[in-house]
Amino acid sequence: MFGVSFLSPLFLIGALAAAVPILLHLFHRRTEVVIDFPAVSLLTRAPIEQHRRRRLREIVLLVLRIAALVLLAVSFARPYVAGAIAPESAPVTVVVADTSMSLSAPGQIERVREAALNAIRSAPAPNAVALVAFADAATVVVPATTDRAVALAAVPQLAAGPGGTRYRTALARAAELIGAREGRVVVITDLQQAGWEVTDEGGLPDGVGVEVVAIPPPSSNVAVTSAERRDRTVVATVQNYGPDPARMPVALMVDGKKIATVTVDVAPLSATDARLNGAIPAAGAAQVVVDDATGYQGDNIRHLVLEPRPAIEITVVVADPSGATGGLYVERALAVAGGGREFKVDAVDGRVFSSWTAEAVSRQGAIVLVGTRTLDRTGRALVKNYLANGGHVWLTLGPDIDPATLGDVIGANLGVIAAPVTVMGGTIMVASDGRHPIFRPFLNPSGALGDVQVDQHRRLNDQTGRTVLARFSGGDPALTEQVVGQGRLLIFTSDLDNHWSRFPLSPAFVPFAVETARYLTAGRQQKQAWVLPDVPRGIVAAPGVATVSEGTTAPYLVAVNVNVRESSPATTSLEEFTAGIERTSRAGLPAPVNQAREIENRQRWWQIGLLVMLVALAGEGLVGRRAT
Repeated sequence: MFGVSFLSPLFLIGALAAAVPILLHLFHRRTEVVIDFPAVSLLTRAPIEQHRRRRLREIVLLVLRIAALVLLAVSFARPYVAGAIAPESAPVTVVVADTSMSLSAPGQIERVREAALNAIRSAPAPNAVALVAFADAATVVVPATTDRAVALAAVPQLAAGPGGTRYRTALARAAELIGAREGRVVVITDLQQAGWEVTDEGGLPDGVGVEVVAIPPPSSNVAVTSAERRDRTVVATVQNYGPDPARMPVALMVDGKKIATVTVDVAPLSATDARLNGAIPAAGAAQVVVDDATGYQGDNIRHLVLEPRPAIEITVVVADPSGATGGLYVERALAVAGGGREFKVDAVDGRVFSSWTAEAVSRQGAIVLVGTRTLDRTGRALVKNYLANGGHVWLTLGPDIDPATLGDVIGANLGVIAAPVTVMGGTIMVASDGRHPIFRPFLNPSGALGDVQVDQHRRLNDQTGRTVLARFSGGDPALTEQVVGQGRLLIFTSDLDNHWSRFPLSPAFVPFAVETARYLTAGRQQKQAWVLPDVPRGIVAAPGVATVSEGTTAPYLVAVNVNVRESSPATTSLEEFTAGIERTSRAGLPAPVNQAREIENRQRWWQIGLLVMLVALAGEGLVGRRAT
């Protein structure tokens, strides 16, 4: 309950000094002398003192003197109000309740609540109690308190949510509540095996006891683990995590109406696809629903967006006004990405590009500069400002590039040597770092890029801040990356139009062009499918379909779903759970007395006590002076 504690309680002994004015008052109390008057006429000449008024004044003086001495002692004792929170030195029992999606099977959360009530009631009498609910994050429902009625009243609030299980996150929050004092932790969970798989950090201090209350998982679970639209069909994956075959109806819902239904047979511990055909709208949202009444309820629904993700706009700037060959190979290579839906590629010559507005240029996910000879001053300024403001440019140094104007186009001195280098017999390109995203498709077979012959290229002077991603076999840079302004610039020192090399005709060209475009436009894609706990900014972390509005991009729909790793009922043993708890040293933790000092320093009741004491002394002086 609410209470007052003292940082230096020994000073309270000084309050005994309040007995001094009491004793003085008793010893000096005067008894009125009875005077016999022989004549009433003499009364008018005798001094008369009002007895009752004098008694009241003496009592007031006594109270003020006692109050001043008591306040002085209490102020030196440094009081602070602990409130409903338990004293920092009191041992604490932290009840940690699992409220992840794996507790959504029928009857499970009720068992969690009952176990939490028993843990609070059975906590040792001297202990304070705290209640923590955890899934992807850990929330302190009730901080450490000696009022167990408050903790018991909060238990019915526990409910299974869509989040995943993260044991280390929960233990870290319990450790924060315990601090440097004695404590014990009661973990109520279904011991889901996936709870230890995430790379979180957190453990318990040395000496903190752990008790685990296991909630039995369901015997089986059937979940919808994925769903996507393929033209006029929605294909969903239904996973059976149980040891027995499952026969389940699967429905496609749009705006609360059932569009299609199919029954699937799923073998034990396996998955199958459910193909749902019907009058599917061209846009909007849908849900795939499986009727699993005994397993986890949180993974019975999978949300999806029906319209395709908007393609990323990429402009290829060429020098040929007719557009006969310039940029043709890049345009065709990017057209196959994502089944033709990932990029929207527009090849324009420099004159057309120069007529664009700055807003139209800013919408581009990337700009590929194949030719600059027909870019006028306005066009060069558009590219320069686009790059400086965070745009991404892929520059090729082929025959249609004018090295003399590159400084105006890029906004930086690139150190390009104008005269091309001709290599008799050709040279090959070798990746400097095969793990770079652009070169991942070429890890197997490793020699895919080695088959590309380049006859001519331009040389670059070395510059600080420029990273060489690939070199030609002679040692000259082939592909570089650098930051210009707030943007990113990639430079390919040969051409991509089949003039200086046969690279555009090689099978390696398409994956090279696609992965380079993806690398440049990373972060600009409109991601439609999200898995908890990750959600777009401003969106509630809950399963469903929401609208995202960001910057100049038109609003679009996103689907948020539960993490399917939570769908497996596989459990760990009590021994494995206990062994997985990382123990941390108490060294460096603030001692309870220091924590109490921090609370007292924030409240500073001793200052108020001294102020009131001074007021009492001033009042005592004023009343005493009037008495004389």
